[in-house]
Amino acid sequence: MSPQIILVDDDETIIETLSYNLKRHGFELAIFNNAMDLFAKLESLNPSLMICDWVLPDLHGPEIIKLLREKNCQFPILMLTGQTGPARVAQGLASGADDYLAKPFSIIELMARVQALMRRSGFKPDVVSEKTMQHGGLILDPVAKRLTLNGNAVDLSPKEFSLLKYFMENVDKTLSTEVILNKVWGSDFAGDTKTVAVHIRWLRQKLEADPKNPQLLETVQRSGYRLNRIEKEVQK
Repeated sequence: MSPQIILVDDDETIIETLSYNLKRHGFELAIFNNAMDLFAKLESLNPSLMICDWVLPDLHGPEIIKLLREKNCQFPILMLTGQTGPARVAQGLASGADDYLAKPFSIIELMARVQALMRRSGFKPDVVSEKTMQHGGLILDPVAKRLTLNGNAVDLSPKEFSLLKYFMENVDKTLSTEVILNKVWGSDFAGDTKTVAVHIRWLRQKLEADPKNPQLLETVQRSGYRLNRIEKEVQK
């Protein structure tokens, strides 16, 4: 299972940027725009880390963190803040934050801080660095974002890659469109659900010998889609 990160921020640009980069590094995200929504869902979450903005619509970051610590939430917390003065930084850390990052920040630095916090909290790095996956002639490298089919490189878009990875994590299981949208596109996706069928069609064109008669990525009528179990190389 991918490690989960809670992201609390109301800036759509930051949410989009962090979502893309954190998911690329193998994290699952739970995104909230305010404290009320976070605390309403808190008991259903199993986070390895939280990233929290200082300024939010209902409560400020230090207030949220203090409440979390009072609830005995022990996961590490990284605070994002435009408040860089020593007094503000001290206030954030005193509330229970483990580290802070001043805006604007680079993704490289943010990822380095995330990894460092997770190491210090006892989270094993090899869980974040995902292992190569193989299914018949398909070999998928989650870290290098590379796919080969019978030894030949296959060019996939980021979303095609994420979709195939999810199927390879659930071989021989029928996955509904709703589940796929939630896991691959995210629970906050508000677009057309037909995007799943479109992306599967694109995958079939790249992976199936006969895309119109798919043997690998099968449509299960009225139920969803399934990556069929295979014991030999995919013939493409």
